[in-house]
This record gives sequence, structure tokens and C-alpha cells, in this order.
Amino acid sequence: MIRFIARNKLWVLGLLSAVIYGMNLRLADALVHIGILDFVPAAIASYLIQIVPLGLIYFLAVRITARVQDAGNSLTPILLFALLFRLPLIPLDPALSSDVYRYLWEGKVQAVAGTSPYIMPPGDDRLAFLRDEAMYPHINRKEAPTVYPAGAQLIFALLHRAGVESPQAFKTFSLAADALTLLLLLLILKQLHLPSGRVIVYSWNPLVIYEFFWSGHLESLMLPLMLGFVYLFLRGRVLAAGAALGLATAIKLVPLFLLATVPRGKRLKTVISFVFVVGFTYLFYAEAGTKILGFLPTYFSDPYEIFNPGIVQLGLLWASKLFLFPVSWVRWILFALLLGTLIMISWRPSNSPADIIEKSYATLSAYLLLIYPAFHPWYLCMLMPLLCIVPSRAWILFSLLLPFSYLKYLTPDGTMPVWITLAQFVPLYLLLVWEHTKFTMVLKERLLFCESDQTGKTLARQNYK
Repeated sequence: MIRFIARNKLWVLGLLSAVIYGMNLRLADALVHIGILDFVPAAIASYLIQIVPLGLIYFLAVRITARVQDAGNSLTPILLFALLFRLPLIPLDPALSSDVYRYLWEGKVQAVAGTSPYIMPPGDDRLAFLRDEAMYPHINRKEAPTVYPAGAQLIFALLHRAGVESPQAFKTFSLAADALTLLLLLLILKQLHLPSGRVIVYSWNPLVIYEFFWSGHLESLMLPLMLGFVYLFLRGRVLAAGAALGLATAIKLVPLFLLATVPRGKRLKTVISFVFVVGFTYLFYAEAGTKILGFLPTYFSDPYEIFNPGIVQLGLLWASKLFLFPVSWVRWILFALLLGTLIMISWRPSNSPADIIEKSYATLSAYLLLIYPAFHPWYLCMLMPLLCIVPSRAWILFSLLLPFSYLKYLTPDGTMPVWITLAQFVPLYLLLVWEHTKFTMVLKERLLFCESDQTGKTLARQNYK
């Protein structure tokens, strides 16, 4: 038995995880039944109780896969269990976020009422005839217009016309998009001659699985397009890569920042196709006029939207109180820091097409470190696929700690305890500094090797002459 387990570690870990996922968030109830817990927890507590063992198993599985010589043999259990982990969550109703109900509502508003979510918020009395008990009560910010870009709105409308009218149906569609994400990841790994087993970093990550297939977040539809940008660029198809990035940006605005990763000689082609695609999606909602940004400006200025800010953000918020400058300055300071980082990334020379991946990792990392006003757990999902190519212990560990930000909703006054912020972000910052230092040392060693190699070649030529 011990030999069998030693030879099939990944299968054993996958089976253990599949059992936990298959309990459909009933592990806490089981602990209550056997007397380990003396209370029946809420959905958030149930989720956190399950994500702890899943996180430990995930961490072990990633380490084991990194040491496996034959990545082809490990790929079968990785993909098989990735599917088995996701399937039990699809039938569940979302409990940590109600965003998916907003997606469904805005698709219904367009398809049935023939109006724009940028113009009429859910609370508008003219939409009263669309309200039902299955969807409308769960919608957040009923008095506010949509916050989602035009590409997302087109998807919502098309999905409603295709019969997607429940969170379960939306998550089923997300499963197809997620399969495309995994396929593109495998193609990118193959293109870079990296082990295919690295796909486990994304495919087994508990945060990704719960946020996409329990909560049903929109990022699952954006990721294939973002990875399509990377893959097409690696293949030298610059115009198509720009179009893919435009579609990704039209679903979630963050991929816009990846324009900074494109080398100077290819920026014009990329920007042309990018602007054309984004502009084309917004043509469908041109009647909104100045309301085309929807709730977005309010989102960035409303103190109510602040959620789980990092230590840098908390420091600036504290400084605004101490030095009596407006809180609105905080977002401008953070934006200036992000803009400066993007300029440095764009100026950095590219020696090969593969450099775009490292630059994309740096761009999304900078965005997440400087994000404001909220760092919701599902925001990290956009970075997770790149960690299959640019491994980072810091961000992988953070993905296992970030779910604890949901404890904010269990506190009596609804505020985030300081210890939760420190427990999440201190390990992240320390490990990122360590990884950067290590990377810099390796880079210096490579430069020294190249210089010594070049010197040796020069001497050899002189001696030959």
C-alpha cells in the first residue's frame, strides 16, 4: 500500500481533493455532526473550512508535479481531476458573490426589454415587468447602472438568447471557456518547451475553482482571450494578438494594461487591431452617450467599495487622515505608481517573443499590488495562468490566503480585522522581495557568463590571427 501511494501520489491527492469538492460545502456540517464544531457555520465559514485542506493538498500536488520527470504521465490525472473538481460546484447557488445574477439580468434587459444596462439600472421602474423571485432579489447595486464593458454586455445578451438564464447555466458555459484556457496554456507551454504538468498551478488552484464554478465570475470568459493574445504573439501573428487583447479588454478592462508589454516595433499593428475591436463592441451601446462608463467612475470614488486593501493602500489611507489630504488622492497616487511601472515595463527591451510573458506577469502583478479600491479574491484569477509559466511562490501562497478576506463579512461591524490583512499581504510582500532578489542574482550570473563567453571568443579570434 505504501509503495502504491508513493508511486501514485498525484492520483491519491486528486482523489482526496475530489472527495472534499464532492461534499458540496458540507464538510463543516459533517464536523458539526461528529461534535468537532459546536455551531452550524454560514456558507463563508463552510468554504474556509474546506479550502484549508484543499490548499494544503494543492500545494503538495504542485511540488510533486514540479519534480516529476515524465510530465506526460502526470498530465492525465491533472486534467481528469481538474474536471472532477469543477463539476460538483456547478449545481450550487452562489453564496459569496451575487455578480452572476447581475450578468443574467443585464442579458435579459437587452434581449427582452431592448434597452441598455448603461441607461437603465435594475431599480428603474420601467423594468419592473422583468423582475422575478429567482434573479432580481439577488442583484447588487440595484440603483446603479452596469459596471461591465461593452464586450461583456454582448456576451450577456447572446447568452440570454441562447437560453442561459440561471447561474448553473452560466457556469456550464464558463466550463467550456475554462477548457479553452487550459488548451491555450498547454499550447503556450509546448511553444516554450516547458513541462505540460505545470498546468496544475492553474487547473487545481482552489481559488480559481471556487470563484469560477461556485460564484461564476466573468474572468473565466476573459482568460482564454488574454492567453490567446499571448499565444498569437508567440506565433508572430501580431494583428490577431491585438484583436484578442481587444476582446479581452472589452470583457474586463484590466487587459488594457498589457499593451505595455508589446515591443516597440510591433506596437502600431497591435494597437490598430486592439482599438478597432474595442471600438466595434462599444458601437452597439453608443446611444448611452456620456453614460457609457456606467457605474465605473462611482466605483473608484465610493468609500463603500473599499475591500481588502493591501498594506500600501492602508498606509496611504492612514496618511490621508494624518496629513488631512483628500482620500481621493490615494487612487491618484496609486495610479501614478502604476503608470510609472507600466512605462518602465514598456521601455524594457524585448530580446525574444517569449519576453512578453514575463512582462505580462510583471504588469498584472503591479496592477494587483496597486489595485484600489478593492481586492476581491476573484481578481487574482487573471494572474494564475501566467504562474504556470513564471512560477511564483509568493502569488501561489497568496491565492491560498486571499479567501480569508471573506471573514470580513462575519465580523459584527463588517470591517476587516487587521490580522487578516497582515496574514495575507506580509507573506506576499516578503516572498516577492525574495523572488526578485533571487531573479536579479540569476540575471547577473547570466550576464557575467555571457560577458566571459564573449571575451573568450574575442581572445580566441586574436590568438587565431
